Amino acid sequence: MTEPPDLLFICASFFGYAGEIRAQLERRGRRVALYEDRPSIDSVTKALTRAAPALVRRRAEAYFASILDEARAWPIRDVLVIKGEALSPAAVRNMRAAFPHARFTLYFWDSYRNMPKDSRAKAALFDRVLSFDPRDTAADPTLVYRPLFYSPEYPTVGPANGDIDVLFFGSLHGDRHAVLQRIARALPPQLRFERTLYLPARWLYFAHAVFDPSLLVARRENFIHRPLAKHEVLKLIARARIVVDIERPVQTGYTMRTVEMLGAGRKLITTNAQIASADFYDPGNIAIIDRGNPRIGDDFLSAPYRSPPPDILKRYSLESWLDEVLPPRPGLP
Repeated sequence: MTEPPDLLFICASFFGYAGEIRAQLERRGRRVALYEDRPSIDSVTKALTRAAPALVRRRAEAYFASILDEARAWPIRDVLVIKGEALSPAAVRNMRAAFPHARFTLYFWDSYRNMPKDSRAKAALFDRVLSFDPRDTAADPTLVYRPLFYSPEYPTVGPANGDIDVLFFGSLHGDRHAVLQRIARALPPQLRFERTLYLPARWLYFAHAVFDPSLLVARRENFIHRPLAKHEVLKLIARARIVVDIERPVQTGYTMRTVEMLGAGRKLITTNAQIASADFYDPGNIAIIDRGNPRIGDDFLSAPYRSPPPDILKRYSLESWLDEVLPPRPGLP
């Protein structure tokens, strides 16, 4: 008979990262039960959870109560939550009552400014809270700073061997499309700049166009309505010399894209000025641009990539991330 889970993992199915973390935990001998951090993953529920959480609160409370009904009999010794967008302080208190001997760990891969207002109150109920955002950790001494990670597949993509000079792929939100239009105008015309923007539903394209009319004349083939599979992402990166990163203005943490390109050995164009203080920052590999007026030097575009030291690459691996986020408990495997 299969042994019951000993680790309760609550995390959004965000482009497959939750599954990658679970797989790495299972390789370490943990028995993981993974659940979404929202009662549903349809686009309407996602939008309401962020914009009007009170409208989904009852569903969310019932959803997390159902998880407890299933997990209460398990020998849970760790509860790991990443972001926990719909998880209320009351739901956390119920979990603590159900698993009084478990270690509760919370990781934020978003900033306080982009999360529900009860995030600070929720964080106070965990034994340990880590965040990818250096501005949040500087302002809140209860947070431990820990940047994001790259998955084991990224170092395997090898040198750029394709036809794409500059590549962007990611979700459409905020001013991303407008920034990409400015970058396109700033690049030499002979360079091939490929863009793939993800929207979970077609109607969201027109909702975004209300605030950014330039979308109405954009190339429709640049937009997709299903997330790229990991093998599709890796194939795109293998074709590209340089990848573009556009962070949300409310965040200062290094995005997943930034860290993945470190693992893949790709040059980066980014709007995140905070990267200048990173231990992996090399102006020959990373061009920091103004999102309102991007300028990209010819020397940067033509120079080869310079590999960072091995210890830097190891620090940003998923394995090292887990070593820090969920270290072994004394006396336990």
